Amino acid sequence: MAYNRPPQVTLAGVALRQNPPPTVVQPAGIVPVTLDAEIATTTSLGVVQVGNGLAITPAGVLSATGGGDDCCQVNTKITRNSYTATASDCFIGATEKNITITLPKGVDGKVYYIKNRANGSITVKAASGEDIDGSSSKTLGTSGSLILIFADDCWNIM
Repeated sequence: MAYNRPPQVTLAGVALRQNPPPTVVQPAGIVPVTLDAEIATTTSLGVVQVGNGLAITPAGVLSATGGGDDCCQVNTKITRNSYTATASDCFIGATEKNITITLPKGVDGKVYYIKNRANGSITVKAASGEDIDGSSSKTLGTSGSLILIFADDCWNIM
């Protein structure tokens, strides 16, 4: 990828504009267009910065920079009772021993982080008809943890 325009100053409130303006394409497909680069700047290292939080290196690699306050925030559930995980859960912490954390029916790519914060064992159980690395359940001892990802019809321990 080559960038041959001279560096331009970023103007507040100016967005990328498609040139020529967008048109309806029938049938749908790829339409080659250029974008006015009024919001792009070039750093002293030759990196093109496009908009807020994106950069294109001289080699053409697009990368995200920075991030918001919620960049790595995940939904957490702390429980002292047996619990069935929901689709919106990500981290589940068990604070009492002898309870069971049951996973919901798996969806490809879903990840759960499960931590035993109790002084004793807890059980992590797969949904009916699914398994966790070949077993219907796994036991976590004191301070034990699992990272699970659902892929290929089963929960995989990472």
